[in-house]
Amino acid sequence: MVPVVDVPSRERSIAAARRTGDQVHGAAPDRPATDADLSHVTGVVAIVASSRGGSSLLHQILSDQPDVLSIAGEHTALYKLNRLDRGRDGSDALEPDVEFDWTAFSRDFMSFLGSGPARPPAGAADRLRYAAVVTRRLALQWPLEEIAYATVREAVDHAVRTGARPDEPDSLFATVLHRLRVTHPRIDPSFYDLPPAFRGEASDAGLRPPHDGYCIEEPPFVVPRARTAADRGALRRHPVVIKSSVDAYRLPLLRRLMPNARIRVIHLTRNPAASVNGLYDGWRDRGFFSYDVSDRHALSIDGYSELGAAARRWWNFDLPPGWEKLVDQRLERVCAHQWAGAHRSALDTLGPDTADAVLRVPFEQLLDPATRERTLRSVFTFAGIPQPPRPVSFPVVMATARPRPARWRHRADLVLPALDQPGIREVADELGYRKGEEDRWV
Repeated sequence: MVPVVDVPSRERSIAAARRTGDQVHGAAPDRPATDADLSHVTGVVAIVASSRGGSSLLHQILSDQPDVLSIAGEHTALYKLNRLDRGRDGSDALEPDVEFDWTAFSRDFMSFLGSGPARPPAGAADRLRYAAVVTRRLALQWPLEEIAYATVREAVDHAVRTGARPDEPDSLFATVLHRLRVTHPRIDPSFYDLPPAFRGEASDAGLRPPHDGYCIEEPPFVVPRARTAADRGALRRHPVVIKSSVDAYRLPLLRRLMPNARIRVIHLTRNPAASVNGLYDGWRDRGFFSYDVSDRHALSIDGYSELGAAARRWWNFDLPPGWEKLVDQRLERVCAHQWAGAHRSALDTLGPDTADAVLRVPFEQLLDPATRERTLRSVFTFAGIPQPPRPVSFPVVMATARPRPARWRHRADLVLPALDQPGIREVADELGYRKGEEDRWV
């Protein structure tokens, strides 16, 4: 059955984002190279994991390396911008022959693709480039606001004139947002992946999505940073590192997106208790809204839906096949099915048809100082990325609470019984997370 979609909201949001993107493309000095598209990509490193499985951290570590091309955050927003959102069953699983405009997707992807560290917008030309990056990202985050490139340029100039440090990306962007709110007061900094000092207090205390439109980019929103844009030579020399939680359900699509690339997949696993605990926190946080599913169901999820009207409409994180059977389950059971659904799909579809090479990496080996360096060496070698000369830093990315080992144990009485469901224990066993060994899980 084809899902009924909130067409007015979805189409209005996509059309508005497209108008803003076209405007920037015609006026900005950093437009993507016209001689490069995704057919020129020669190597892809795809991080495949469940939501709250550590993929944001690993993606950031790899993206920080100088010989890597990447998009800040997930490319899920580009799927949505190109209507590659939900399959026939309403889940994130897309049919292998799904129709889409490859040229439009390629242009969108190239416009966000970059390499190297953030380039501080110190001079006038750099400020113009930074304003273009910010405008493109705002179009995905606040599509119906249609924030013009000229408006963002003025906000950037004002921020620098009034003392914002161009070499401090979070502070600079927070100052730009403050200026933009003069003409676009619905912009809410509390939905960004910013430090609390820059994020500020939410405009209201209720659980709600960032706006009334279609969430093209899902909160917490990415903080834009200007980086070196990709050209054909860079696509030939460097791997493109990508991560999206929904890719676990649509691995065959990657070959259609980048048809001439060697695809290497890092299957990142994490013990189900830690992942389910992280998902549980995320559902109850002010972010991670993915779809308004009220066109098909009113959510009655114990542990979530009592948090307000939005919690009876909005699904969080990915939509696994069979999600409609979960709309009246307890939240921890929903989260367990999300964890298992992503890994079940990866286990079933990873193979020669979808990947040229696969490396399975337990996230716990990245967290443990005793195994961290050895694990990272194997990851860099597999990805074809030069080994960094110094130990890498571990940034805090998309966290709902201060990271600490085995944080799930404070909710063990809730989380562990949720794992004893049909299909979930089997996936855990297959990934090496066996019942009776929970005392070793971190």
